[in-house]
Amino acid sequence: MASKIKKLTALLLTAMMAATAMVGCNNGGDEDEPVAPATESTTSTASEGQAIDITNPETKKFIIDTIADGADNGKVALTVWAAGEDLDFEKSRIEEFKKDFADPRITYDIKVRTKGEDKAGGAVIESPQKAADIFSFADDQLSELLKAGAIAKVPSYYLATVKAENSDDSIGVSTIDSTLYAYPKTSDNGYFLYYDKSVLSEDDVKSMDTMIAKAAAKGKNVFFSMSNAWYETGFFFTAGCTIKYENKVQTATLNSDEGLAAAKAMCHIAENKDKGFKGDAGNIGENGYIPQGFQKGELAAAVIGTWVGPQIKEILGDNTGAAKLPTVLINGAEKQLESFCGYKLIGVNVNSKQPFAAHTLAYYLGNETSQLARYEARGLLPTNKGASDNEKVKTDPAFKAIEDQRPFSHPQGTSVGGAYWGSGVGSLGGDIVNAAGKLTDDELKLKLKSIEDNMKIN
Repeated sequence: MASKIKKLTALLLTAMMAATAMVGCNNGGDEDEPVAPATESTTSTASEGQAIDITNPETKKFIIDTIADGADNGKVALTVWAAGEDLDFEKSRIEEFKKDFADPRITYDIKVRTKGEDKAGGAVIESPQKAADIFSFADDQLSELLKAGAIAKVPSYYLATVKAENSDDSIGVSTIDSTLYAYPKTSDNGYFLYYDKSVLSEDDVKSMDTMIAKAAAKGKNVFFSMSNAWYETGFFFTAGCTIKYENKVQTATLNSDEGLAAAKAMCHIAENKDKGFKGDAGNIGENGYIPQGFQKGELAAAVIGTWVGPQIKEILGDNTGAAKLPTVLINGAEKQLESFCGYKLIGVNVNSKQPFAAHTLAYYLGNETSQLARYEARGLLPTNKGASDNEKVKTDPAFKAIEDQRPFSHPQGTSVGGAYWGSGVGSLGGDIVNAAGKLTDDELKLKLKSIEDNMKIN
């Protein structure tokens, strides 16, 4: 393929700056990459640090020619993995991609399959040859994907553009050892508070105890999924536990005074079970229960992320409120409840047989137009600077809530790994909710010790 690209480059020399980019499309070696055509806004090659504009006619022609050159008898066959709730949206963007880069020489065969972002990375690692060419994943999976040699680095042709268009934090979590391996997609892989402004005020939602009391007085509940380890871990962060995942080693000092304080704080809240507090979504899960709870008038507030935002807004309308997490009572003092934060990213399988087409589609699915459309359709907050500066995004209460919570949140990728999730930490919160908080210190200590022991075994 390298010789074909060089030949194509020579033919397009009048529209291009003569330069050569030697950056590999995979982890194992280097290959020649296409050189960016010179345009009004691009006076050098992408490999020399200049961004490209895929809407520029010359740039688009070069991309189409390069895709055609790499096609298999004119066919571009790619598979994309997307979360079930995003399936229709991603299909619509792929149809736009096919229109934007249509050419008589190319037949696009792009299949979209369901695979959640929480499982995609593991599935690629487990069977890279059978995995999708393009997949979305949570940023905490990047290091494992790289160690397995399963993810391709962003090629130099798109490198400067991706870096210029996205926030520094999103680029940071997509980078390992100064190399960019993924295309940022969303900035909201964390949680905050949605609430009904007809029930609770801005002052009410600052404190968990106040919210619960106000909700109970109106026959409603505040929902926090205490039996889900992802949410529950916020209490351990708040109490001062050390939770780190570095070099495949999990450290979590839950069996400690701080861990006990966190567990007792959860017990204090769970004492209000069904009397202003709801801590378990049951079999329906948080994503299903929360909209249903607001619809039925059972909830005054709920801790969740933007992925259910559109449903909540549709139900509550102008009464939709969003805020950072409330304070909780720990060791007799009100402390800001902490959380995980993270990003959703788009990766390209290192084994893709049509890498340039795969990277082009990955970039397209993460560019400003796609991120803004994703926000409009799914309520997911962008990493792209242009999309983030859109007035609708800037004035969305969820955007402010995420930003207000960010100083009290922890990067998931450097905090937890598989040993943490497999330790049974979520069962602690479940036991606390089931017992309505009526567990002794000794019972809590035994559970915390079991969790730490399981982490060491894992």
